[in-house]
Amino acid sequence: MDAIRAVNLTKVYQGKAEVEALKCINLSIKSGQLYTLLGPNGAGKTTFLKIVSTQLLPTSGEAYLLGYDVVKQPEKVRRHIAVVPQDSIAYHNLTPWEYAYYFAKLYGVPSPKVKAHAELALKTVDIWHLKDRACGSLSGGEQKRAIIASALSSNASILMLDEPTSGLDAIARRHVWESLTKIVKDGKTIILTTHIMEEAEMVSDRLAIMNKGKLVAEGTREEIKSLSKEKFRVVLEGKIENNDLFKDGSRVARFGNKSILFFNSLNESLKVVERALAKGLKAEASPITLEDVFVDLIGSDLVGNQNH
Repeated sequence: MDAIRAVNLTKVYQGKAEVEALKCINLSIKSGQLYTLLGPNGAGKTTFLKIVSTQLLPTSGEAYLLGYDVVKQPEKVRRHIAVVPQDSIAYHNLTPWEYAYYFAKLYGVPSPKVKAHAELALKTVDIWHLKDRACGSLSGGEQKRAIIASALSSNASILMLDEPTSGLDAIARRHVWESLTKIVKDGKTIILTTHIMEEAEMVSDRLAIMNKGKLVAEGTREEIKSLSKEKFRVVLEGKIENNDLFKDGSRVARFGNKSILFFNSLNESLKVVERALAKGLKAEASPITLEDVFVDLIGSDLVGNQNH
């Protein structure tokens, strides 16, 4: 069964000027997956999440969660979801145990099962050993995992996380990623929004790239990468006195004394690495990244936005 299905989903905000935050989105998200909505700020990710979690009404179109209409059957939808909003902050005087325990009670978990649900949630996100410490004494990543544990303790079948690692350092992000993959392995469905390319690449079973309210691409990580005609990249570092190294690349991105060249084949990329090393440059070949494809698909739009 689809965890979420959107049919021509559209949202227009009225004001001095109309803003079409979602433009006829058609999307199916299967149960048991970690599904990522990837896009720049203002892409429509949070608007989509708010509609399917019954926090916001669509202008037109339809959305269903586990077969329930999010507009006509909101109470039934809410029984199956737990939401961690963007930039959610832990109350410093509460402990992770109190977060998980009281959220489970508020969600309506039967009293005999509340402690077991809270314990399982805290162990899943690996902060059981911190359960009695005030959140104010925990790191940002530990606090975020406490918040995720509170949602998990509800035993909701679908968790919706809006940019859950925003503001965290690399180590804290990876702890959160590990927790999310554990949750999905245990049979839950996670809908995640992010603008962090590495996050989307590391944790997603499937993902959708959104921009300006439109669905730009959808599929597995490899399916998304296959949309690019280039398959390999070479990163060069050093002073390049002439451009003969660039002549074989189909695309070039330059950042000071660093350049990224894109190639259709591994052989082409390795030949350029060999020539670059002979010139005393640093050079490394690798497959293209999700970020490369993202920039290729919507990069010109982002540059255009910066010019206005």
